[in-house]
Amino acid sequence: MSLSTFARNACVAALALLASTAALAQTRDFTQIDSERIIDWYYATTFGTGVYSIGDRTVFVARLPFGYRLRESDAERWGVRLKFPVSVGVYNVPNQFDDILERTNFGAVSVLPGIEFERQVTSQWIIRPTASFGYGRDMGSSVSSRIWEVGIRSLYTVPLRDLDFVLGNALLYAGSNATTGTTQNLGIFSTGLNFIIPTGKELMGRPTNVGIHFIYYAYFNRLDFFLDANDRREVNQQYELAMTLGASKPFDLFGFSVDRIGVGFRIGDDFFAIRLLTGFLY
Repeated sequence: MSLSTFARNACVAALALLASTAALAQTRDFTQIDSERIIDWYYATTFGTGVYSIGDRTVFVARLPFGYRLRESDAERWGVRLKFPVSVGVYNVPNQFDDILERTNFGAVSVLPGIEFERQVTSQWIIRPTASFGYGRDMGSSVSSRIWEVGIRSLYTVPLRDLDFVLGNALLYAGSNATTGTTQNLGIFSTGLNFIIPTGKELMGRPTNVGIHFIYYAYFNRLDFFLDANDRREVNQQYELAMTLGASKPFDLFGFSVDRIGVGFRIGDDFFAIRLLTGFLY
């Protein structure tokens, strides 16, 4: 089977799986939950680097987006990129920074390796079918979890006179299955708008620009955060507003290629987060 045929089949399979997410139900076993040692595994793994607060719980997540591009995409063939993000979560962020390094304060370490295909449908439109399957483990207990994600992302760019307008969309089926018996299956739809405005200035010989983006997230089956054995917070939707500074050519930062960096604020249903961004989600 050729790579292009495999990519097309993967895209079709992802869409077929996503079409069935509305019928999926969540299962919970509250009696197995330790309020001090439980997070939403999928969310913490994919959140990115930043701090989020839900109820009276505050979690810090650091995510290293390791990856390797095997082949660039063009109008004739699929591009291929391998992903290997590593995330570390810290519970209950303390007042003193030194306390973050306490072993008992580590919430979870996870990896979510996967593959992403890319195809330029037109000169302005790119689609990216993706699939990932990984593993997370609690550092203070024997709790672990399988984590997965499958779906498709789309990026459409419209050059305007003085700026670029970018529309991003994603449809994903994702979730986790912990050894406590707690399972979460999620259907996720997100849509985002990104405006990239040239500054007329240069940084290290590179023309710079300012990006402003807004993203809406809708969670089918609800996104649940467990606070204790009897209490959970349900999140049905979230909104993110961010501002980034970018350049025409990527910078090498700590071994990663970064073309923009900025700060995003995400809110929704008793949830608030501040994120470090290194690009548009899509």
